[in-house]
Amino acid sequence: MRTLSVSVLTVIMVALMATTALAQLPPGGTFVDDDNNVHEGYIEAIAAKKITLGCNPPINDRYCPSSFVTRGEMAAFLVRAFDPTDDGGKDWFVDDGDSDFEADINRLAAAGITRGCNPPANDQFCPNGRVTREQMAAFLVRAYDYGDAGDVDYFTDDETSEFETDMNNLAAAGITRGCNPPTNDQYCPTQDVRRDEMASFLGRAEGLEPLFPPPRVVPDIEIVVSGLDDPLHASSPPGDDRLFVVEKSGYIQIIENDALAAKPFLDIHDLVSAGSEQGLLGMAFHPDYSSNGLLYVSYTDKSGDSRIVEYEVSSDPDVVNESSARPIIRVDQPYSNHNGGMVAFDPSGKLLVSLGDGGGGGDPDENGQEANTLLATLLRLDLGGDDFPSDSARNYAIPSDNPFVGNTGADEIWAYGLRNPWRFSIDAPTGLLYIGDVGQGQWEEIDVAPVTAGGLNYGWNSFEGEHCFDTGDGCDRTGKTFPALEYSHAQGCSVTGGYVYRGTDFPDLVGHYFFADYCRGELRSFLYNNGAVSSERNWTSEVGSLGSVIGFGVDNQQRLYILNTAGAVMRLTPATQ
Repeated sequence: MRTLSVSVLTVIMVALMATTALAQLPPGGTFVDDDNNVHEGYIEAIAAKKITLGCNPPINDRYCPSSFVTRGEMAAFLVRAFDPTDDGGKDWFVDDGDSDFEADINRLAAAGITRGCNPPANDQFCPNGRVTREQMAAFLVRAYDYGDAGDVDYFTDDETSEFETDMNNLAAAGITRGCNPPTNDQYCPTQDVRRDEMASFLGRAEGLEPLFPPPRVVPDIEIVVSGLDDPLHASSPPGDDRLFVVEKSGYIQIIENDALAAKPFLDIHDLVSAGSEQGLLGMAFHPDYSSNGLLYVSYTDKSGDSRIVEYEVSSDPDVVNESSARPIIRVDQPYSNHNGGMVAFDPSGKLLVSLGDGGGGGDPDENGQEANTLLATLLRLDLGGDDFPSDSARNYAIPSDNPFVGNTGADEIWAYGLRNPWRFSIDAPTGLLYIGDVGQGQWEEIDVAPVTAGGLNYGWNSFEGEHCFDTGDGCDRTGKTFPALEYSHAQGCSVTGGYVYRGTDFPDLVGHYFFADYCRGELRSFLYNNGAVSSERNWTSEVGSLGSVIGFGVDNQQRLYILNTAGAVMRLTPATQ
């Protein structure tokens, strides 16, 4: 227990106030769930002083302000607040062996701040029991050694409490102001303490000034261009300020300075079958596009089969040389749906290609769990070589680290067990691959894995999301990789995968993955960290309904674009204040 003179305490309080005043808080503050809470200033102050670490480790972006404080948590708060001496190795209580806070509880007991919960034996601490306001008064008075308030009786409702003296001492020290403002003649001694209330108690006890973060930047939607024909992907070459938009019907359009160019960048509409889920489905610029001018498009041809074709830009930077077409790979498609069609380069410079299970309903050809077919997969191709020089339709090499090289399975495959990986993206800072895999009849899923993890089996058609679908193999979970997030068809019908936000307009949303559902028109997001999803959010109240979302995009400023079947290219933008 510490005892401080008034002068020393004053110096410490001034130093603490100066320290907290310098804290730089992000928009909205440290936590996403305490905005506009009456105690937010003190919540931020104790977070800045490392007294609280949040309520959802390891992410700790939530404070859970309305949750009640347990006795174990109270021990952790107090130990972090003033760092009492260690417990000397003694185990004080018989009931805290399974508590995350056992070490804190023992240090608190060694400092004389707690005396257990079962007097007179006091060999139990009741770590999961809630802390009442009267108990908290006793904890704080012992911890901070507040002096005797004398005969002053601050409250009308504490006369029968064994902790009345502690409550009066706490009030005299200015730590509590009662429970019925503005009168504050009651203390509500038997009420359980919430985490937000605890922040104010500890903030005052530590002499901290409340910290108020700047408001969060509220997102809105602006339409950049409209009137396109099923725009379903948008991207920019490295270092290029233009935005290139893929239209399902067979065109790539340029948006420059938020205006649509007069002519298309590429027109292959006469090569493309655009019915059902067919069409021009994807585009990827070579990582060295600025020097070699190469890009790769994914489309279904007039026979309905999937093709990846290389093109080169012409001397006019706004027009592709269509005669430069060089086929990379062709994959037969038995049906008109589930074609996948996304293409993107991974960090090693290899091209990833998504292909659905071939279509139909329920994977009638049983491609999902078959590693010898290129359907229901992500392919990974090395475009810097050619392992098939005698085949003019195959112009790629097999990366030596592909998982099925030298094993049973097609060498091109990087991952399999996917139903229709319509859109996927790679988050460069984390090296994570996000796949929006469209479900069958009940569940939609988003898969997240390191982009360097080859050979993963995402489970289709043994599983739809986490749920058994085809019982032929007994729904064996062995060797399967299950979704980071799934949602039922009560919340939508067809997931449209998006991107992790890495822009500058919304600092508190950096690292959050944005996606949508085709049927609901709702923009959603979540944070993925250390294998766990948190901070799930539906943005409908902020941005409204977005129509039938079929694609996303990002530009070189890492701004996020949303594309719908009505022909709109929309951008996430700060709301006008």
